[in-house]
Amino acid sequence: MRKFWIILVFVLGTLSVVAEKSHVVQKNETLGGIAGKYGVSTSALQAINGISNPNLLYVGKKLTIPSGTSREITYQVKKGESLGSIASRFRVKISTLALINKIDRPDLIKVGQKLVIPIKGSTYTPPPQLLNSSTLKSLNAIRPKSGKWKRIVIHHSATPVDDAMNMHRVHKARGMKNGLAYHFVISNGSRKAYDGEVYLGGRWKAQLDGGHMKRLSWNRESIGICLIGNFELRSPTTKQMTALEGLCEYLMKRCKISSSQVTTHKILHKNHTVCPGKYFSLPSLIKRISS
Repeated sequence: MRKFWIILVFVLGTLSVVAEKSHVVQKNETLGGIAGKYGVSTSALQAINGISNPNLLYVGKKLTIPSGTSREITYQVKKGESLGSIASRFRVKISTLALINKIDRPDLIKVGQKLVIPIKGSTYTPPPQLLNSSTLKSLNAIRPKSGKWKRIVIHHSATPVDDAMNMHRVHKARGMKNGLAYHFVISNGSRKAYDGEVYLGGRWKAQLDGGHMKRLSWNRESIGICLIGNFELRSPTTKQMTALEGLCEYLMKRCKISSSQVTTHKILHKNHTVCPGKYFSLPSLIKRISS
């Protein structure tokens, strides 16, 4: 028994028509046989219908059949499941699921969390990893103080060439006991660092207050990220912005900070500074980390 209907959906402002089908299981039918009848994979049929055991298929069960143009489906995590078990069930690599769903800690998925799962055999390409594995490993080794961090503040170094260690020495010479005022520095490729390299400062590693804001109260609760460069003269590099996007998303998740609390030095200190410069676009960053 088959039933057909048409669903109208808007994609990026363009109206498109997606044909959907449903199927009511008949006697002696198997999930594999039904999948073959409609030209879809068994894993896709299993995932879109939330079937954990394909052998437990009963007569009269109504199945949703994904359209032939589907490249991915949504799956809701159930009690007792891990990212590994879900990846194994749907024959997808754990690393692929982690990339697609922007999961930094595969061991911390939650019941009820919705995951995007690519359909086996599709040409789905996961989004690029914003932070490299070395940076993620360093970040994961640090446990942020619960409830301490309320916002993320973006700065620029106002120098075309610089590096985190030099900034650390300069800040210490100026009387800052803990040296580098920022928690993170993102390089533009000058000196020995590579373009987009994320440096974790001692203040983040030890979960210390920042030294990047005028008010002590703001330093106690604001994570400082400095991008090397003078953005009054030119824009940040593409790789710097990619790293900044990834770092902000990571910190937002770990510290439970909303995108509305990602800001810049000059917004907090009106008429005091131009940092991070006229060529740094906060709205563009917010759009990237809010999608």
